[in-house]
Amino acid sequence: MTQLAETLFSNTAPIAWQQLLNLQSTQIKQVTYCQGQFNISAQQLPITSQNNNSEHNSSHYYLTLIGTTLTAEAVLNLLSALSQLQLSAQVSGDIIVYPPATYPLTKSPLATYPLENSPLTSSATPQAIIDGNDIDQGEILVLGFTALSDELQQQFKHTLTSWSNDYHIDYALSQTLPSLEQPGVVLMDMDSTTIQIECIDEIAKLAGVGEQVAAVTARAMNGELDFAESLRSRVATLTNCPEAVLTQVADAMPLMPGLELLIATLHQANWKVAIASGGFTYFAKRLQDDLGFDAVYANELEIENGILTGKVIGGIVDAQVKADTLQALAQEYDITPQQTVAIGDGANDLIMLKSAALGVAIHAKPIVQQQAQVALNHHDLEGLVGLLQAASCVESSWSAS
Repeated sequence: MTQLAETLFSNTAPIAWQQLLNLQSTQIKQVTYCQGQFNISAQQLPITSQNNNSEHNSSHYYLTLIGTTLTAEAVLNLLSALSQLQLSAQVSGDIIVYPPATYPLTKSPLATYPLENSPLTSSATPQAIIDGNDIDQGEILVLGFTALSDELQQQFKHTLTSWSNDYHIDYALSQTLPSLEQPGVVLMDMDSTTIQIECIDEIAKLAGVGEQVAAVTARAMNGELDFAESLRSRVATLTNCPEAVLTQVADAMPLMPGLELLIATLHQANWKVAIASGGFTYFAKRLQDDLGFDAVYANELEIENGILTGKVIGGIVDAQVKADTLQALAQEYDITPQQTVAIGDGANDLIMLKSAALGVAIHAKPIVQQQAQVALNHHDLEGLVGLLQAASCVESSWSAS
């Protein structure tokens, strides 16, 4: 994306553009887009709309775009489409274009830093690559909007879904941008979110009841069954299964790509990260020991003399318990509601996702895709690292230096 800014602004009045670039003392405060034209200003101008309805002007929205490559073609096509939707809705407000940046995809976590070799760069200072290692980078661009009615939001989302699939770019349309500059908390589901498997299905395979349990798991995750009842019925099929099977599954748990990067990034930023799972403590505690989760909450399998009894000890960690856990963690660590994030994939994660300032579905079931605030389909957990950099983009400024 090193040529993104240059290509994006190719239709800007060249004299005004060059004047701003050539004035070393001038800092570009704002870049906006409206109906095919970029506007560049050395002053922070109010974002205007021809629609003065206070109901429509009361909120500001941010659209975060993340991908391994954000091309100028993709961004221009999206800007044009969204601007046309605004025009059709008789809402011709400007779209703010914040400074583009990069975020890490693998290895060591980095703070957001501006794009190298771009004719426009952020005023933020690039952070050196940790330990001198090369690192794969994703690209992030944040757009700002006002005057988004409920109807216009739905039109935006329809357009964004199609655009996202065409260009393999994930997006988040939100009113809140949690910042890594302030303490926060991320609460994660475990099965198919923190790790790539459903542990109970893996246990069942080794216990000889794999197909029976997997079918119930799929229906439960799609919201077709009561979660607590379905969990107890699945655990009952594991009666007399040796504890050694749990150890075998735990030893082979495949981590979701990006998990270690996410945890390191969060801890570096003084954030807390925890698991709330409808799965089992046997696996959640292993992940805590191995990776440093600050807390884990899950269901406890009853084990007697090294054999599973087919029962769960105590209450079930269900959808409401997960949501309550997020609020309890925020209170325990004195974290503001705007700094809470949740991520999961199943129907039993929806209440938790909706209770967070930023609720993210990852490779989620259809019902979750439809209802979640944000859905990651083209990233693994490194996508959440990218989304959490959005606030830094908004706080940065365009500069000619």
